[in-house]
Amino acid sequence: MTWEHSFDLVVIGSGAAGMAAALRAHDLGMKVVVLEKSDKYGGSTAISGGVCWVANNPSMASEGVQDTREEGLQYLRAITKGEVGEDRLQAYADESLRVIEYFRDNTHLHLKSLGKYTDYYAELPGGKAGGRSMEADPFDARELGPAFKNLRRPHPQSQVLGKFGITAREAHTFLAGTFSSKLQILWRLIQWMLRWPARRGLDRDTQLTAGNALIGRMRRSLMDRKVPLWLNTGADGLVIEDGRVVGVEASQGDKSLRLQAKFGALLAAGGFEQNQELREKFLPGPTKTEWNAGNPHNLGAGIQMGIDAGGAVDLMDEAWWTPVTRIPKSEEAWVLVVEKSLPGGLMVGPDGKRFTNEAAPYQDVVYGMYEGKAVPGAWLIFDAEFRKNYPVGPVAPGYAMPDKRLSRRLRDGFLTRGRTLTELAEKLELPAQALQATIERFNEHADKGEDPDFHRGEKAADRYYGDDRVTPNPSLRALRRGPFYAIPVFPGDLGTKGGLVTDPGARVLREDGSAIAGLFAAGNCSSAVMGRSYPGAGGTIGPALTFGFLAAETAQASGTTAAGETVETPSEEKRAHA
Repeated sequence: MTWEHSFDLVVIGSGAAGMAAALRAHDLGMKVVVLEKSDKYGGSTAISGGVCWVANNPSMASEGVQDTREEGLQYLRAITKGEVGEDRLQAYADESLRVIEYFRDNTHLHLKSLGKYTDYYAELPGGKAGGRSMEADPFDARELGPAFKNLRRPHPQSQVLGKFGITAREAHTFLAGTFSSKLQILWRLIQWMLRWPARRGLDRDTQLTAGNALIGRMRRSLMDRKVPLWLNTGADGLVIEDGRVVGVEASQGDKSLRLQAKFGALLAAGGFEQNQELREKFLPGPTKTEWNAGNPHNLGAGIQMGIDAGGAVDLMDEAWWTPVTRIPKSEEAWVLVVEKSLPGGLMVGPDGKRFTNEAAPYQDVVYGMYEGKAVPGAWLIFDAEFRKNYPVGPVAPGYAMPDKRLSRRLRDGFLTRGRTLTELAEKLELPAQALQATIERFNEHADKGEDPDFHRGEKAADRYYGDDRVTPNPSLRALRRGPFYAIPVFPGDLGTKGGLVTDPGARVLREDGSAIAGLFAAGNCSSAVMGRSYPGAGGTIGPALTFGFLAAETAQASGTTAAGETVETPSEEKRAHA
């Protein structure tokens, strides 16, 4: 067989999972290449908040949070409800910690605990009210040199005033709208202005935060190692001999390539969220690709390659759900993680009635939308005080962007305004009496900080993005002062979570539980280790980093290459210090 290029490991996909595998494979002495079919690297990770969930992580103590392996594992068992194998849960509990420590000691990727970012189900056994979610330090894009221009851009929603990004820690602080937080935003704006020499000739800021910072740090680490990352290189299929993956068929424009993969190939190319046909086949409906807030290139090709090789799939009816809104003439869906939790607002369906706890973890809000028959036709409704104090999608708080300064695109096509609730209901084509009754009941209980219908604000996750100035419940306040406003809400997602079934070493499994030699999967190409749940912020990226890393170790430890050569299986000590 003729190969244009020969590698030990071929990685398909350049997000967190793919880069983690490439870094570990190189450090284990393997020759590795990363394939990216688009002209931008970073996948959905680059667009994301870049947070990573790891229990008992080493920087929790500095935030005053105590944790143990046993508590972390207990929590994972609680949220997955027996639907994920114990071996995979234990692998994540143990290895995620080792992986982030390895990156801290050997790469540019340093993750720090967010002490106040609560687990989404902190009240369950083993849950914590903070500390397990971590984020990377900001990163200077100039360290990437020319490679910066090919880094996938952050989501526009993450850019304050459309100019600069902020960390998850800052986002929580800035939300308060206090005099101090406004001064901090002003200082960040001044810093952005002072970076003008660095930004000259570029159309974006060079101070990277969130997912861009995480991917930027990993890309710099790959560059240090001279690991090749081939852009505009699509993986078209796997080469299989005698039941073992031995290579990858790829293409660069009109040019076809056959890449030998002596130890195998890793599928880390994301989910199928941008494939309308697959969405309609597997996900609850109605569903649309335009409701996804992730990588526009994720069509499920990696999952299909694994299926064609004999791999089993699971959780194909699930996604990393989040309510979203759509902005006219904007390609991206905007996630409603913060707005849904703020006091002075609520969601209603086409019948004018509430259907869920709006402040609940975002995946639960989407479950509530489908169960409450609020798809399509859901709205987030809020009053003048909410509009004055808080951002809504691309609309800055009223104190900074009053209604008269809104563009026609936002004023006429996004933010609906009514002087009264009746007028707003007419514009939204909602039953006015039902909407009035819904808000009157909501107000009656909100004044007492209660929500007997959906228990909003009773859990730590409900209150995280609340306003501590509002008492007794920071996520509840009556809607009384007009004008009243509304934005549309859709059942969106950050990516699909169904994919190839894998073992704790990231090997792809057949229906009978046997492993396909030389084939690995991680990230959203694989069935989520978190099952149908979501432990907290970073529940996608944590497993992507971990199982991408483990895939490289499993490939190296397999003992025999595709060419039949026997290799030394590294001991645990060697793996730990490689």
